[in-house]
Amino acid sequence: MKSFYALLLLTLPLLVQATPNVIVIMADDLGPGDIGFYHRERTGERELIPTPNMDRMIAEGIRFTRAHSPASLCAPSRFSMLSGNFPFRNYSPFGAWSPSSRTGIDPKYTTSARIAKAAGYQTAFFGKWGLGGQMYVNGSDKIKKGWGKDDIDYSRRAKGPNQYGFDYALELPQGIQNEPFAYYENGEWMKLKPDSELVLLGPQQSMYDISRKHKDMVAIGDSNWDPRDAGKILASKAVEFIENHKAEHPDKPFYIYYCSQAVHIPHTPPAQLNGVKIAGSTLGVHGDMVREFDVQIGMLRAALQANGYDKNTLLILTSDNGGLKADPAMSEQGHDPTNGLRAIKGSIHEGGHRIPFVAVWPGVIAPNQESDALIVGHDVVATLASVSGQRIDRSKVMDSQDLMPLFLQHKDATGHDVIVHQSSVQDHANYAIQEDHWKLIMRAPNRKNLVGLESTALFNLANNPNENEDLNLLKNPEFSRVQKRLFDRFLQIRESGEPTVRD
Repeated sequence: MKSFYALLLLTLPLLVQATPNVIVIMADDLGPGDIGFYHRERTGERELIPTPNMDRMIAEGIRFTRAHSPASLCAPSRFSMLSGNFPFRNYSPFGAWSPSSRTGIDPKYTTSARIAKAAGYQTAFFGKWGLGGQMYVNGSDKIKKGWGKDDIDYSRRAKGPNQYGFDYALELPQGIQNEPFAYYENGEWMKLKPDSELVLLGPQQSMYDISRKHKDMVAIGDSNWDPRDAGKILASKAVEFIENHKAEHPDKPFYIYYCSQAVHIPHTPPAQLNGVKIAGSTLGVHGDMVREFDVQIGMLRAALQANGYDKNTLLILTSDNGGLKADPAMSEQGHDPTNGLRAIKGSIHEGGHRIPFVAVWPGVIAPNQESDALIVGHDVVATLASVSGQRIDRSKVMDSQDLMPLFLQHKDATGHDVIVHQSSVQDHANYAIQEDHWKLIMRAPNRKNLVGLESTALFNLANNPNENEDLNLLKNPEFSRVQKRLFDRFLQIRESGEPTVRD
């Protein structure tokens, strides 16, 4: 495949700055159907959640209709989004990590931030980390090991975004969903007020008492914690970084990885954000949080424009996994976060990992473009390397594909030949492989290995995008060769250790 710069010379008459700024904005649990554009497209009716900033991105850039998160759940996807590798390459490929857990990145892999720094970028992280990183033991500089938490020093981070390539980091180790309910600025606890203490917080203060679950949670956090402030704090700090960048680093591009707290539970909409009404602006709190996320995007874009960065910034919008169930009142009115797909976050089915993915770069990416290429969220890693002039080491970044040829709508550009998925259900694991429009779903009796792996469904997504079981082709002898080819290909990918993408 030709390099981005070779394609650029063929495609563009002029580029003001050779190296663009890059901002990757990742929502937490945003489904494609949560965006107004997709709701209108699917139903022909007015959206129930106003999302003018996401709609604007779609109008100004390229949207991918077959974009997938690396996993159906948060933490594995966040490993992939940083490293460019499918979650199965991590020592802990399922579920969530505690703040004291290892990320699984070092020593084998690298990160998008390290790639950007090698190209001379100033790098910054904002928001939910969700990837372990590790804490210290109280009273020492020893790194905490194991799952116990009574001896953890919550006043600082042993390893977090700063140790993985970010020059600046404002981190929520597990978002607003779990302890510590506190912000860490460059690894140090950022007190919310001068009298802040680290104490046990009850469900009233974390606002889990009005959530869908975990209503009795008690966890460590800042005594002045208020989850309704999270969006304002994160977006304001990111705006401040953009405003200060020109004076502090005038000769450097910047890379921002912005991981919003929205729209994960507990749903805690503020009264307003940036002068826009949030709480009560839709038919439910989930909808309100989607609204807040959209306003955060607007704040970042306004800062880019005000500081002269809007013309040469590659802006990418995506989500860590598929959407949640809608608020009941919104569901009754036809709102569907999955955009009509089967199942929700956590599932092996398309609703669990089909995500919005939109890219905007004025003067480079043509407006209002749509692609049905098969892509994965962690393709941002190879794409960042491409636009910054870095070569990918395929021994470290094994599954990330450069999207610039697709962004430029090059006639020979294609998506992934094959992608794999996984999700866990109680004591067993579900897996899937997609090749073109074929999708094979498999099940293994436990999550530790693939012993006993068996096929459970074969779908042709071209004519069965909703994975209707009545059109499950697994037992149709006409398609036995397709099933065997996909099954063997999946095992080859998992057992060989070879990259799924080659340059």
